[in-house]
Amino acid sequence: MTAQEVTLLLYNLTLIPMTFFSLLFVLLSILHLCVPPVKRRHKKLKELPFVTVQIPSFNDPIAARCVAHCLDFNYPKDKYEIMIVDDSTNAETQALLAGLAAEHEHVRYIHRTNREGYKPGALKAAMRHVKGELIVLFDADWMPKKNFLQKVVRPFADPKVAIVQTRQGFYNKNTNIITRFAAYTLMIYHTIIMPLHNRANSVFFCGTAGAIRKKAMDAVGGWDPRSITEDAELTVRLLRAGYKTTYLDYTTPSEVPDTFEGFIKQQMRWCYGNARVFLDNAGEVLFKKGLTLQQRLLILYVTLGNIIAPVVVLMTIFGFSGWFIGDPTLMQLQDVITLLGRFALTIGFLLIGSLTLYKQNMLGDIKYLLLGAFTVGLVLSVANTFALYKAFRNTKLGWFCTPKTDNTQLVA
Repeated sequence: MTAQEVTLLLYNLTLIPMTFFSLLFVLLSILHLCVPPVKRRHKKLKELPFVTVQIPSFNDPIAARCVAHCLDFNYPKDKYEIMIVDDSTNAETQALLAGLAAEHEHVRYIHRTNREGYKPGALKAAMRHVKGELIVLFDADWMPKKNFLQKVVRPFADPKVAIVQTRQGFYNKNTNIITRFAAYTLMIYHTIIMPLHNRANSVFFCGTAGAIRKKAMDAVGGWDPRSITEDAELTVRLLRAGYKTTYLDYTTPSEVPDTFEGFIKQQMRWCYGNARVFLDNAGEVLFKKGLTLQQRLLILYVTLGNIIAPVVVLMTIFGFSGWFIGDPTLMQLQDVITLLGRFALTIGFLLIGSLTLYKQNMLGDIKYLLLGAFTVGLVLSVANTFALYKAFRNTKLGWFCTPKTDNTQLVA
């Protein structure tokens, strides 16, 4: 075989898993269009539960803005507390956030002198101070609306509900191609995938803008500081224990990373952490009783979806190599038709992304989706390939706290 024939053979081999994932995206899109979303009627709460709102922070002065929004909730003031869970090493940030607790009686400031376990470690350490029946979490950059608590507590009238997750919004989406692509990937998940999770009772907690029943969390062992995707890890344990989870189509504005480094490192952490969630719980997820087939399949999708990353990398390498190996002749019409046919087999991601933009009345953004997929997306595939390699070898990947752009603005 010639070098060109070898390259073509390898390209065709990578086309098989790429086609599978492409068809999976098409199937998810069809299910979204054909299967109506679940409209659950929540029972009326006999009494509003006490809620602990936790805002984890690491050198995030922007957390003060989140606290200000939480102070404005139209929820009885004697029914919730705000807890700043701070691992900051910056003295000015510590003083700023501690000052909020001094100014407002139902704001509490919890600070650690170490960062053991990072965010889940901080949250686990703060659990002994929690008074609420429900715990609501916001990352420092989120800006919740006044009625957030009123909305999020309603499903907990059902004592089996352990998680209520809401939709992520993005106030800095249009900053650059990185923020656009970061927003699109999350929009696909929240617009197309989450309603399917909701129907199958497999809604994953996203670590922010959601609520957890403290009693249920305690029953399955609480936060695991060893996990770098502690939200997904906790979700799997709650689902295995038979608890219910709910998704609310209710949006809260937040940031997405606006730098290449911030986005890539965030995605690598999610890729590695989710893969480890599956690998650490594979026996229970695949074989033990307590989960439905739908739940098992959607858990696999969330935890192992990034396994396509190395295939994307190899397919790109072999595909481009074919252009430079062999006779430098112009392609014939038949070659063009064959190339377009192969490309059509791999456009599932672009189709599900286009459907998402259509559903969000943003179809004009499709040019940015295409640009992001063939630039940022390719680099992301390389990074996630490395993250998967470390996850399957069980080699530690360091914690990365995603920088918040508005931190610098507030400091200034």
